[in-house]
Amino acid sequence: MSHDFANIEVLRQGDAQGNGMVLKLTTGQGLTIQAIAVPREGFSYTGPTWAYLFENEGLNLIDSGVTGSFSKLAEGLQYTGHRVEDIQRVIITHGHEDHDGAVAQLVAETGAEVWAHDLYAHLQAYDPRDIERRATSPIQQEMHRVAQANDVVFRSSSERESYLQRRKELKIDHRIQAGESLGNLTFLHAPGHSPDEICVTLDGVVFTGDHVLPEITPHPTTKTRFAPEVKQHLPEEYQNEDGWYGLETYLRSLRRVEELGPNVAVLPAHRLFNRSKFNFLSVARAGDLIQHHAQRLRSILASLRLERLNLEQLTREIFERRKLEGGNLFAALSEMVAHIELLQDAGDLEISDDGQLKPTGAENYQQLIDGLTTY
Repeated sequence: MSHDFANIEVLRQGDAQGNGMVLKLTTGQGLTIQAIAVPREGFSYTGPTWAYLFENEGLNLIDSGVTGSFSKLAEGLQYTGHRVEDIQRVIITHGHEDHDGAVAQLVAETGAEVWAHDLYAHLQAYDPRDIERRATSPIQQEMHRVAQANDVVFRSSSERESYLQRRKELKIDHRIQAGESLGNLTFLHAPGHSPDEICVTLDGVVFTGDHVLPEITPHPTTKTRFAPEVKQHLPEEYQNEDGWYGLETYLRSLRRVEELGPNVAVLPAHRLFNRSKFNFLSVARAGDLIQHHAQRLRSILASLRLERLNLEQLTREIFERRKLEGGNLFAALSEMVAHIELLQDAGDLEISDDGQLKPTGAENYQQLIDGLTTY
């Protein structure tokens, strides 16, 4: 099938971002997939979380929405002809709150099984932000210094603490392994945005969570080193963090999705509908995202050849059209660090102990990208 579905029926209209919308999608082979745009309180740059409902060895739901959104999910389900009690299995694409936040309440109401990647289960006792914000290199230390100098403050909240506690207590009924199948479903491990991210293929469609999105480029993680108290509880196969974090890991996972074939349709967790229009697309989008990052790497080297810039100056130049303050500034800084780390690994950039950036004159990054394998 092409990335155009055989039939698209709007069961419930939403707003311009899609909030509250419910769709009935029919694949070229006649499979019915119902999509529910689960809103969150207040404005969200990414819009609602799209949850997907379909029959495969029972009634499955992919993702559930953010904490506090269970009632909105249940409301949307009414338009599909199903009740929440009908759900037999909820599949979590990755451990971010807008994807697994409502799962605990869903399970309490329905008794549905919870499926998530094996690494999700091993990390669910920890706050992902604590793991990923550890400064373990000079450039990461500089990132935190710049954030502090610009009054970027990371505050927890009672709501987040409550979510983390529910996440910690969530029973994972089945720990998904890469390449595993369930009926017509196949699970792909696709780390890089989140270490435990999975993509799920079914009948010429791939549910991509946050791995591949329309309109926006998912945020890659920086390189990460587990704290000793985390690492000691992980199986040996997960102790090499470079396999789960960093821009190169994300690009490798994008290649894995791209290689599914040009006619496979993407159903993302965000922006399926935005600005009053649909964003249906194929896995070719994964290749576009790879090229976006290649262009970003090219721009970074070009800027550094023209003048000596530190991390903050470089970030503000590359993201000159954005308002960089607070969380937006830290997001831009961390994305820049992810690219700098890849350039350093490629031999294109040197980073001094005090965080200064110096091009080596080489341009090996493109060869690295071209040679990406999907092992």
